[in-house]
Amino acid sequence: MVRLRVRELAEEQGLNITELSRQARISYSTAHALWHDRQENLNRTVLEKVARVLNVAVRDLFAEEGSEA
Repeated sequence: MVRLRVRELAEEQGLNITELSRQARISYSTAHALWHDRQENLNRTVLEKVARVLNVAVRDLFAEEGSEA
């Protein structure tokens, strides 16, 4: 199973949910869902914005469950 790594990547850079949402120009509720690995409605544009802020590729936002990626 795949999981989102948004929280760990953001925290490595000292960002919290509010700062991530502001820098990525996405709603707080969207940032909150990504932060807590709620993957129901992933939007490529949103993922690209988040990846840009975190200075990673979109694929780096994901990891296999159980991996330390």
